[in-house]
Amino acid sequence: MKKNPLVLIALGVLLIAVGGWMQFTGGPPKADPGLRQACEASMAERGADADLIAQCKEVAFATATTATDAESAARSISAANTGEIGGNALSMFLIGLGLALVVGGVVIRRGAGRAAT
Repeated sequence: MKKNPLVLIALGVLLIAVGGWMQFTGGPPKADPGLRQACEASMAERGADADLIAQCKEVAFATATTATDAESAARSISAANTGEIGGNALSMFLIGLGLALVVGGVVIRRGAGRAAT
């Protein structure tokens, strides 16, 4: 890689783009349609406003509002949060690796430029 630092820079930019895309398009896991309908019905029954009903699309919120058993609700919310944390960690890793490759490529390129003169 010391002979062609542009490959490092290009790969780093690609990893930054993929990590950034994952970071901005990711989010909380979505609830399945049945759970979402039950949540929306439960919230409408309680007289909730539209903003609160809109949160029923997230699995953690929908499970918490429709739960009948605290242990199963805690398990499903924990599983949803674990999935979200894993995706966030992967996107941050890709962004960090991309930044390291870009910086490494720039340093190698500048070092090669100085050695040639």
